[in-house]
Amino acid sequence: MKRRSYIKALSLLVSIFVSWGVQPSLVTASQPSDHIERLSGNSRFQTMVQIASKFPGMVDNVVLTTGNNFPDALAGVPLAHQKKGPLLLLDSTPELSLEALTYINEHLNKKGNIYILGGSVAVPDSFVTALANLGFNTENIHRIAGNDRYETALAIAKELKHSGSEFYLVQGDNFPDALSASVLAATTGYISVEKSNYLKTNGQTIPATIGGIPLILLPSKGPIPDSIINYFNSIPDNTDALKQSFHVIGGTAVISEESLNQLQSQVKRIALDGVNRTSGDNRYGTMEKINDLETNFDSSWQNDGRGLPISHIYLASGENFPDALTGAVLAAQEQAPLVLVNDSMPQETIDLLMRYWNRNQKGIDNGTTVTALGGSSVISDKTITSVSYILNYGQSIANKPLVQTFAGSGNLGYIDGQNQVAEFAMPSGIARGNDGTVYVSDTQNHRIRAISGGSVLTVAGVATGKDDYGMPVGGFLDGPASQAMFNQPKGLVVDQDGTIFVADSANGAIRMIDKSGLVKTLVKGLNSPSDLVVGNEGEIYVTETLNHRILRVDKNGTWSVLAGGGYVTRQNWLFGGYADGLGEKAQFNEPSGLALGPNGYLYVADTGNQRIRMVSSQGEVTTLAGSGTTPIVDTTYFKGGFQDGPGVTAKFNFPSGIAVSSDGTVYVADTYNHRLRQISKAGEVKTLAGNGVHGKQNGFPEQVQFDDPFAVKLNKEGNLLIVDQLNNSIRLLEWQP
Repeated sequence: MKRRSYIKALSLLVSIFVSWGVQPSLVTASQPSDHIERLSGNSRFQTMVQIASKFPGMVDNVVLTTGNNFPDALAGVPLAHQKKGPLLLLDSTPELSLEALTYINEHLNKKGNIYILGGSVAVPDSFVTALANLGFNTENIHRIAGNDRYETALAIAKELKHSGSEFYLVQGDNFPDALSASVLAATTGYISVEKSNYLKTNGQTIPATIGGIPLILLPSKGPIPDSIINYFNSIPDNTDALKQSFHVIGGTAVISEESLNQLQSQVKRIALDGVNRTSGDNRYGTMEKINDLETNFDSSWQNDGRGLPISHIYLASGENFPDALTGAVLAAQEQAPLVLVNDSMPQETIDLLMRYWNRNQKGIDNGTTVTALGGSSVISDKTITSVSYILNYGQSIANKPLVQTFAGSGNLGYIDGQNQVAEFAMPSGIARGNDGTVYVSDTQNHRIRAISGGSVLTVAGVATGKDDYGMPVGGFLDGPASQAMFNQPKGLVVDQDGTIFVADSANGAIRMIDKSGLVKTLVKGLNSPSDLVVGNEGEIYVTETLNHRILRVDKNGTWSVLAGGGYVTRQNWLFGGYADGLGEKAQFNEPSGLALGPNGYLYVADTGNQRIRMVSSQGEVTTLAGSGTTPIVDTTYFKGGFQDGPGVTAKFNFPSGIAVSSDGTVYVADTYNHRLRQISKAGEVKTLAGNGVHGKQNGFPEQVQFDDPFAVKLNKEGNLLIVDQLNNSIRLLEWQP
């Protein structure tokens, strides 16, 4: 029969067999347009190699500095940019610095130059010997150093090609303020060949120039050293009109007003209004001010004037320095802002990214590239997700729910173990024990699994072998958990005593697992039970899917029909229907998910009718939300759709799972819309998460992708656990502060 084959194509409606390859038509949705990449390794030195690999295959210059402190590297960013080479970090000895030495051996031209920043305490002379042993001429190995970090920064400034009219002043005792400033110092005056050619086609003759001005380190306490003042005053004046300007980065706690007064009184050629301070309330506020000026970063000239103003953003930790040091040179090469983040996403960073989003609305191109410098222990996946969300949707992440993977690697299989490596096979049901343990019906593995303490383990069930498709084969056997067999278990629930009740769908039974692990059968002879809940008096309510009704089962296993009846049998198949009413006068169409609300009503995902129904304790059935009366050809199912709004006009697409919070809010796993929906107490339907395209993307609401979300359950914290069936995983939606 056509209808029977159609059912086999709908995995959420079939109790006998789960379809593997057929998906209904997808609802279109806009997709994130940014490009995310992470440059990282297992250490700062391996991350450095990943960053350096972004330079051309062979380079003519490299800049070396210690990876165990930051000052020399910060001052070296403009130099590395001018030399068009990477900034490489060294450990304390050549033997511990194989990453940098290997890169040099493989990527630096043998006649290339090597610039070592810092004295022999920072970078021992043994490195010069090691480089010479690699075949590099010692005449091309240049040490740039002073007696301390401040004099080393001056030595680097003297190596730079610059006019002597402009400087960035940063604190030499801490790194955050100087990180973003180092990119600006490196790119001041930078005009790439590509930009010069573009300007020429638009009537502006501006030659390409590498740019770059010194980044000078100042002490946070005490006067500015004489060596720094003398350097400013000793710069040759080739035009007899040299006026010097100073960009001071950080507040008065970073660089004092006394230091600036000293600068203005002792520097002889300081320009009128030549000292300008850029600062915020903290390191992130200062970074925001540095990166916010439109004149500093604007790539709208790219792609013949169709480019995004902010086409590339580099993310660096504001709490740790090594990865950001080497990445700053890469950011300078692309004239891209270096944005500081942390795991809590500072408001200053959020505000900056929101303004970037606004600026990018003027561009014709779309797709900001985001490069995170460092691994997930440095910049968390959640932080990258937050940045991506802001850049794509121009919305704050405040109070937005976040979806992440709670358990399951995504591979179809059977493995117990840590949450992220465990494997499921098309799970269907989920329940929570009184102690917070999460139980999952692992449908195609024919097992009941538990998630607790970051690990997944098997509670009950074994398979009897594999079928022709290589999938486990279930069975029907009571007994100890390690011997008992299920056949495509779906819904499950845990009562106050800790007994687990299972809708053993393909066996047509309700099974029990007591606290000792003994499996028993409470009811059998049903037609594809899909879900169940425990009532207020210990009774059990069951959706008997293929008989289109809701059953009430007492503790002894005696059952009765609460609602649903009057159906017609055609060609040996019981066809569902749609009617509100009392008891067996009401009709359902393959109901699946079931939940008990705080008002004592049962909430039913009436899957084939594309509706959410309510059932009173007396069996009175009403429709809460969902619409549509167009039948799918050769079936009695109504055609699904997607529409938020008032319950009577909202549309679902084969909803399956359902949960109800203590305040009466209803949550629906809208399976073939690949979305999680919410119904307010006023009956308003809205999308809580999911963009309508099947996939496995985590993130904030518009970013999230599901693949047949099948069940939903509230955990003890009030967050939502979602069974993402075709992703073989359990997802967690957490409400954000």
